[in-house]
Amino acid sequence: MGIFYSNNDLVGIDVGASAVRLVQLKKSGGNPSLVAFGSAQLPPNIAQSDSKLDQQKVAEIIKRLVKSSNVSTKFVNTSLPGSTVFSTIIALPPMSQADLAQAVRYQAEQNIPLKIDDVKIDWQIVRENPITKEKAVMIIAAPRAKTQKVMELFEMADLDVVCLETSSIAIARALSVPSEPLIMVLNLGASATEITIIENGIVSHVRNLPIGGTALTRVISRELGLDNTQAEQFKMRFGLSQDKLEGQVYKTIKPLIENIIDEIQRSIKYYNNQFGGDVKKILLTGGTARLPEIISCFKSELNIEVVYGNAWGKINFQPSLSEKLNETNFEFACAVGLAMGEA
Repeated sequence: MGIFYSNNDLVGIDVGASAVRLVQLKKSGGNPSLVAFGSAQLPPNIAQSDSKLDQQKVAEIIKRLVKSSNVSTKFVNTSLPGSTVFSTIIALPPMSQADLAQAVRYQAEQNIPLKIDDVKIDWQIVRENPITKEKAVMIIAAPRAKTQKVMELFEMADLDVVCLETSSIAIARALSVPSEPLIMVLNLGASATEITIIENGIVSHVRNLPIGGTALTRVISRELGLDNTQAEQFKMRFGLSQDKLEGQVYKTIKPLIENIIDEIQRSIKYYNNQFGGDVKKILLTGGTARLPEIISCFKSELNIEVVYGNAWGKINFQPSLSEKLNETNFEFACAVGLAMGEA
């Protein structure tokens, strides 16, 4: 489900809060094959800045990354972070496709807390009752100012955007398989955490929290009297371990982790009440998923299977790249999903 969409290109560029990540794929009958990949760090807070000068700096970083990665096209797919997009699911009775489009616009006007003329709307049927034919429709609204900002950024980088979609859709494409009927993807990023419920390969619920790795580092720095560099090192070394460093890091970040767990439980309960079915598995991705003991912590608190998502699981690549790709697994799910394009 893209805000703009073309299926002719297989390059994905994910501009995150702390880094830019790039993947180029080539369709090869079955799974796509890896052509190129790479990443580049961003200066703190620059990706969120509205300053033209900062955006030019990001564009230059993207240009250098494209060149150093030997990308062979200027046409790219990219995403909007979930925190900038509003989404909701509505129920609609049986109707024609033309009436459905009108009904979606009307419901968007009623349910989206933004002026309808200020947003770009996309929608997708996520389920249909086989008996009543009632449809559950996900509506996504992206502020035009945000989409325009993305387009301008890539214009400055001398690239053409042919697909602009949400990060949750791209990540779901990379990590989920239809044979798993109801799963959750937890994308633990630098600035935010994205909760996505996927049913039969279709994104059916999205929730965003302003809690990410940066917030964890900040609280460790404040509570333990460390500078940011030391706090980051402590976070990634000790994480949620209760028996290392006397559990000091665990105790410090536990309230934020509990907030995430609470939102996971709310999302699962909401989905069960609205549509039925229990989430049986949670896939972790994003740089903060590297926290030591995070899987055991979530398993014990949620009583659900928790595993790491495999960003490269649907991609063919040379065996010699296995080690390097494993090192990048947590951060590349969005870029991979963007490069895979919509099925």
